[in-house]
Amino acid sequence: MHTLLVILHVLAVVICVGPAMLLPWLGERGLRERDGDRVHQAGRRTMLFNALTLVAALFGVLATTTSDRYSFADAWLIIAATLYVVAVVNGAAVIPGVLARIGKELQDGHGVMDGELLEQHRGRLLALSGLNLVFYTAVVVLMAWRPGA
Repeated sequence: MHTLLVILHVLAVVICVGPAMLLPWLGERGLRERDGDRVHQAGRRTMLFNALTLVAALFGVLATTTSDRYSFADAWLIIAATLYVVAVVNGAAVIPGVLARIGKELQDGHGVMDGELLEQHRGRLLALSGLNLVFYTAVVVLMAWRPGA
């Protein structure tokens, strides 16, 4: 049973975490093209795939509870879980909120946006997207490496 849960966990991670890490960058592309609909769409997809990573987390929790080798007291697992929670909150709430706000401003302005405001939005979006990429990457590295395990 443990092996099946690990397989399901890894499969869910591959399917959900990759898009969750990379979809915010589509919002940045839509922003550069001043396309409010694309920005909104990227925000919805970002929220969806970050929420879907909860399926991977559930399989990870089940795999850990059925494991004789790992426990929730392992330092690497505590750090990875903490980084994961931060990434999910950032990816499912913060980034989609920023993308929705940007998309609405672009739609209200019919694609016209002051260059300085555009760069502010772009900088904020790139910073949040970059952080999410770093957080998820750290989680994947910790899960694969399992230091001290």
